Amino acid sequence: MPKVVYTSAKGLVQSAGSGITFESTPSSAVQAITAAGAVTLPGVYAISSSFGALTVTMPLASAFPGGVYSFRNASVHAHILTGSTEALGTRVFAGATTGAAASSNGGKLTLSGQVGCSATMISDGANFCVMANSGTLVYGT
Repeated sequence: MPKVVYTSAKGLVQSAGSGITFESTPSSAVQAITAAGAVTLPGVYAISSSFGALTVTMPLASAFPGGVYSFRNASVHAHILTGSTEALGTRVFAGATTGAAASSNGGKLTLSGQVGCSATMISDGANFCVMANSGTLVYGT
């Protein structure tokens, strides 16, 4: 098995030997969402609006299995995450969270209208599973 080295300048570099070495810590820049629209790639997002709640559409969960998405509310509006083109009624968001029952799931996920409310989720190829959150999340249809 080849050795893999991660550097922030080059990404993954393969060389002779074995093992994995990190010369720097992988990170993702925070991307601002200031208008309703779609998220296309996994990443870290801050949602902010001065005029009202925004609706952000997620990609298909099957498009990025293993993809991690993190959203933070940066304004005092209850921003909404919705599924993409999954079949009507599909429960796109799932997971046990603070302020919600362990079996919570839904076709949309609303971040409470508090600055700092956040949710981090991972795609399992069929759903976005909430791994952690702060503040209250509301699942809906």
